Amino acid sequence: MTVSFQISFYAGLVLSFPFLILFLGEFILPALTPREKKFLFPAGTFCTLLFLFGVAFAYFIVLPDALTFFFRDARSMNWQPTWTVREYYTFVIQFVIAFGLAFELPLAVLLIVKLGWVNVAFLRKTRTFALIIILVLAAVIAPTPDLLTFFLMAAPMYALYEICIWIAAFVEKKSVGR
Repeated sequence: MTVSFQISFYAGLVLSFPFLILFLGEFILPALTPREKKFLFPAGTFCTLLFLFGVAFAYFIVLPDALTFFFRDARSMNWQPTWTVREYYTFVIQFVIAFGLAFELPLAVLLIVKLGWVNVAFLRKTRTFALIIILVLAAVIAPTPDLLTFFLMAAPMYALYEICIWIAAFVEKKSVGR
């Protein structure tokens, strides 16, 4: 597959995604209860915003430092970086998608709280384990071996986890009040 075809494919996928969501919504919405419909729009909006924020954070903040690391590291070993255009675009796409998915963590935590699988007390009690899991995930997902990229992925994920605890406490308190 040529690079221009690959870029066109991804651009077409991104541009057609709202229509895919619309058609999927038209198919699924009649089967949902009014309560589920009421929950779907805010959750979908929150999910989309988190993903886009993760992509923007990766592209504008982390990616320039990661590329600088690659080229500086290669030069320090007297190597000449020889990336093809396809390899570069593949790396960038995987990099930003990994960050976008990592930023979905609060939604996953809120979902398991809303389903009643865990409560806020459990989330607070297991902060240490959550931090370890986040650090391991950041080490696996971060595409470069430098500490800067690792911390630029782990720090927002942990901050989002803490924010999620606050939101879950609010949601739990609101549901107890009913």
